[in-house]
Amino acid sequence: MIKRRWALGALVVALAMFAAACSDVSSSDSGSAAGSGAPDNSGTTITFAINPWVGSEANVAVAQRLLEDKLGYTVETKKIDEYAQFPALAKGQLDATMEVWPSGHATDYKKYIESGNGVVDGGELGVTGQIGWWIPSYMLDDHPELATWEGLKGNEDLFKTAESGSAGQILDGAPSFVTFDQSIATNLGLNLKVVYAGSEDAQLAALDAAYQKKGPILMYFWTPHWAQQKYDLTMIELPEVTPACEEAATAPAPYPDYACGYPQDNLYKAYNLDLQTNAPAAFALLSAMQYTNDDQNIVGLGISNKEDPADAAQQWIDDNPQVWQPWVDAGLAAQG
Repeated sequence: MIKRRWALGALVVALAMFAAACSDVSSSDSGSAAGSGAPDNSGTTITFAINPWVGSEANVAVAQRLLEDKLGYTVETKKIDEYAQFPALAKGQLDATMEVWPSGHATDYKKYIESGNGVVDGGELGVTGQIGWWIPSYMLDDHPELATWEGLKGNEDLFKTAESGSAGQILDGAPSFVTFDQSIATNLGLNLKVVYAGSEDAQLAALDAAYQKKGPILMYFWTPHWAQQKYDLTMIELPEVTPACEEAATAPAPYPDYACGYPQDNLYKAYNLDLQTNAPAAFALLSAMQYTNDDQNIVGLGISNKEDPADAAQQWIDDNPQVWQPWVDAGLAAQG
């Protein structure tokens, strides 16, 4: 994590005043919320990024319930894509994002975190992500060769749609998702075309429609995701990630030289530089927050089943005090 070094004397006061003026977090004196047993941080607002996928919403829902109920903060959320959240964090328009996939944000990490430009690394979330190309496992019954990318060659027509024309279709989600798919296909010599469903929900609807009739579908998808429990899916084996691909991933989108699969991602959190100063208890809780793929999927499944995110998060909180209590204890210790 990048930590800010403070100067002494008057400079400390000046920087602290500047931070309070610029950050979206507003500071207040901490007392005890009447009758709640929690600190009263209600005058301090923490603003979270919610990216357009259920896992991000699940993380924020859990953090929001704990910050409000256990530490007395006021919490707001803002829907924003994963590219736009970094400059928003740097400017203090956001205080935290709870799920960054590092494979798609090497440039942002260098620009905003390593260079100290307004954003700090908030530590790992504990969730391990894997993006890839996925097909329903039933397709392997007739075409076992589809288990690898080499087996896609000559079989691209299986995935042709009206939208993809003469090429096979790779169904991606929202255009704002970080993907390498068209470059992978082109550089591997596969006659495949990326078509955007438009959103995670639209992508899942297409998957369900294909699954119901045992039809073909090739899609950008990932784990952890609650849908992996509902549908039997197989990730196609793409080339292993090489140093050349790691370098290619730092180029501007659409990453024209990328020709590998996706690396495994240890998802991490990121905060506005001034969060620790202006909301130390919130900073401590969020930094301590770590849970598993299964934990996230439980909350995400509730949200996908149209539960209110707060209710889905609360059910997980009720069932897992041994997981979250140390996060709250860290926040209370930092409260002072």
